[in-house]
Amino acid sequence: MPRISIVLPAYFSHATLGRCLAAIAAQSRRPEETIVVNSSPDSDTAPVVAGFPWVRLIQSPTRLLPHAARNRGLAEATGDVLVCSDPDVVAEPRWLEELEAAIGAGHPLVGGAMSMQPHPPAQIRVAQAIHLTKFWWALPAGIERNTWIVPTANCAFTRQSWERIGPFPENVFCGDALFSWKAARADSAPWFLPQAIVNHEHDETVAMMRTQRFRRGVEFGRERARWEGWSPGRRWSQAFASPLRTLAVLHHARKAAHAAGWGDAFRNSVSLQALFQAAWTTGEARGWIQA
Repeated sequence: MPRISIVLPAYFSHATLGRCLAAIAAQSRRPEETIVVNSSPDSDTAPVVAGFPWVRLIQSPTRLLPHAARNRGLAEATGDVLVCSDPDVVAEPRWLEELEAAIGAGHPLVGGAMSMQPHPPAQIRVAQAIHLTKFWWALPAGIERNTWIVPTANCAFTRQSWERIGPFPENVFCGDALFSWKAARADSAPWFLPQAIVNHEHDETVAMMRTQRFRRGVEFGRERARWEGWSPGRRWSQAFASPLRTLAVLHHARKAAHAAGWGDAFRNSVSLQALFQAAWTTGEARGWIQA
């Protein structure tokens, strides 16, 4: 059997990290190595990790963005199969087993599905809107298939793939997109595995989410235009079409939500989703023009 290494970036993640590690401990297929890369100057994360003696803690003296923390952990990982996740997710019991099986079936880069942890009734509408805004394309439904982007909250790849297409770009949040696109160009098309499920926790406020989507939309639009070599004409035409793009994304999200049994969640939170998606597409438009 291949050795499996899991890498988790952490930044003031002590409130959720324990549940994440407990879920890894309960996997039907346990990893040979789990590494937490903490870059927060706190005294709370180390005691959480100490409760799981099989987990290795790497403490960074400086703040690392998530992909930089992943790169730090992956540089020291010893596994044949490398797995990325986040400290605010709880994996289903067969998560790692499913990822390993897909890798063994010949898919060098695999992304799993994103579901959502239970939230208090007062927070559920905002949490649903955030989840469907971020992950409508990766809900746990449908068949295995090629995908455009694998989320670094739930992905696995072979060491050979990592050595060929890594590391993650460290200074952007859309490093998972750039990594996926680079893999596709290297004939390692990303593969979506709906049965490999992790459950995400969302604690952002509406104002935080709106600001975040705009800023990350700017970054994503700029990096995509550069990666695909868009002409000035295409960048400006796409920017002017942003309102239509918002409606198109909501349409696709509605279809995906209904297919995954999230129809009620979509209807309950569609107005907030529209706000968040409009912030993203407005940011994308600015990014395309900046590119």
